[in-house]
Amino acid sequence: MNLTPEKSFKSHTKLMVSGEYVVLKGALSLALPLKYSQQISISEHPGSHRIKWKSLIYNELWFSATFLLPNFEVSETNNVTIAETLSTILQAAKRLNPSFLQASSEYTVTSVMDFELSWGIGSSSCLISNIAFWANCDPFKLNFQIFNGSGYDIACSRSSFPIIYKIKDQNPSFESAKFNPPFFNSIYFVYLNRKQSSKESILKLDKSKITSGDITAISQITTDLIKANNLDSFQLLMEEHEQIIANIINSIPIKLLNFNDFRGSIKSLGAWGGDFIMVASSESEEYIRNYFNAKNLNTIFRYDELVLV
Repeated sequence: MNLTPEKSFKSHTKLMVSGEYVVLKGALSLALPLKYSQQISISEHPGSHRIKWKSLIYNELWFSATFLLPNFEVSETNNVTIAETLSTILQAAKRLNPSFLQASSEYTVTSVMDFELSWGIGSSSCLISNIAFWANCDPFKLNFQIFNGSGYDIACSRSSFPIIYKIKDQNPSFESAKFNPPFFNSIYFVYLNRKQSSKESILKLDKSKITSGDITAISQITTDLIKANNLDSFQLLMEEHEQIIANIINSIPIKLLNFNDFRGSIKSLGAWGGDFIMVASSESEEYIRNYFNAKNLNTIFRYDELVLV
């Protein structure tokens, strides 16, 4: 018999539309929570003081581990690297809330994702958010103890609407954004078939190259993207944003690099070089899909298929 009723927590995935890299220096960012999510369910039983954890993708087991309490020692697992990372997160949650997992019980945890890990849309941030729910601790504090990102993904994980995100005085600040483009049926998201590490990209970033002018310009673009009432102005803002970031990180915009003949605008999302791109075009959906399918890019979402609206 359970000592307590089963607990369940759910967090959303995310995409950053504007502000990549410069959000770390205080620029305004536009971010979108997505329809895909991760949910964890926890049950507490009489038994040895341990956590039996399993993670599923599309209801198929991909990770399992057992942690001995109170020190979160990994006693068995099918992936040592993931288990050690998870142990580190749980230990950090315990430090933030010492009353977490005080009972001498056995905990069974099941994590379920309905999206591909390789997409890079927030498996880690959803996990952090869900563990923070369970541990009753601040998800941002937990996140910053583990990862070096801006924390926007944590804000998205608990939002059901687009957000404007900013780091102010080294603290996360966000509010709802009235972003509901009337031309949403001309916006698509395409997965590039390669995973990009945001953590590594941030470590490589020379923040000294980000000027106050860059921060002001990207913040203004974020504001203007939200206000844009036609596709043409939205595309111009996408292209302006691409050029500013290209200059900061000394890179070539993705359209010039790989899709120069595409009839429309393309913007990198998140760490450049992988994960998703945002595509805006007045061309038909058939043209969009045929163009990217011809380049073996077959994971393509319409705006309304992916974004939580």
